[in-house]
Amino acid sequence: MAKKHDFDAAWKSILEAFEVEIVELLFPEIFKNIAWEYGTESLDKELQEIQREIFDRDSSEKVISDKIIKVKLKNNKSKILFIHVEVQSYASCDEVFGERMFRYFYRIWDKFRYRYEDKSEIVAAAIYTYKGERGKDKNYIYRLPEIEEDILTYNFRTVDVENINLENISEDNPLKLVFKIAKNLLETKADDEEIYRAKIKLAEELREYEKVKNNEQIKALVDFLEYLFLIEDPELEKKYEKYKKEIGGAFKMSIDEIRRLHYKQEGREEGREKGIEEGFAKGREEEREQSRLKDIERVIKLLNKKFKNVDEPVIEKVKLLDSDSLNSIIEDIFDIETIKDLKRYGI
Repeated sequence: MAKKHDFDAAWKSILEAFEVEIVELLFPEIFKNIAWEYGTESLDKELQEIQREIFDRDSSEKVISDKIIKVKLKNNKSKILFIHVEVQSYASCDEVFGERMFRYFYRIWDKFRYRYEDKSEIVAAAIYTYKGERGKDKNYIYRLPEIEEDILTYNFRTVDVENINLENISEDNPLKLVFKIAKNLLETKADDEEIYRAKIKLAEELREYEKVKNNEQIKALVDFLEYLFLIEDPELEKKYEKYKKEIGGAFKMSIDEIRRLHYKQEGREEGREKGIEEGFAKGREEEREQSRLKDIERVIKLLNKKFKNVDEPVIEKVKLLDSDSLNSIIEDIFDIETIKDLKRYGI
């Protein structure tokens, strides 16, 4: 195990797996107006281009715990909304963090505000994951001493992990556990014995956690704890590895273990090893097919919404597509202009 906290990697896994939940937490008043049936699009490439404009090339490639999420709003002709989320793990020394958030904002504005016929909207939020008050801006104010009134005020949402009230987060939102883990890290002393105890306690809670929606979210939570709580002492690390082996691994939790906990397919808990393995294989196949059927339903819904009533022959062809083709349609739905465009997906 690398003996270095990788905060960016930890938060990147969370931002990728919990996009919907993050938007719900940060912008509850907007959440219900988003057309989630169209899915989301992560603009990682575009974000890196913006980061290169703000930082030098080497620095921009290290900034990975940020996200631009593209969604459609229900009203106003499916207007596009761009949601920028930045995770800040340290107090900025030589720069005003609020100014950096504003620089992100106006570059996103320049790139996307007028790209579509109906002008796009842009919102932003910052998640502070370190101790202390320094640098935890909530806005950016531009002023000149010669002019009495402020020239510009830019506001953005913030979440301060150190001072967050976990009771304000819904029990149904798995981000509650995310922020509990992050908050525990700030409250845990830099002592291996205490880190070990905190890690065991959180790992036990993670093993019994049932608020996640899919394996990707479980893996993100496991990775999150892995990246943040590092044990330097080799004896304690060996002790922790033994603990993981005995319980089946809160960190190295296999896909089969995840399914056992969350899908509860029959025959998992009993029978010989061979029977269990066969049950796992069958469960995996069934789950893949169930996932494909859900994707078919989603694609049909998207196409009917975009092109009104789609002809039955097209629907029948959609039902024959594999998961990769279905996911490609879901990802490209913003760019599909006519029914004829579906030919490139095998329809």
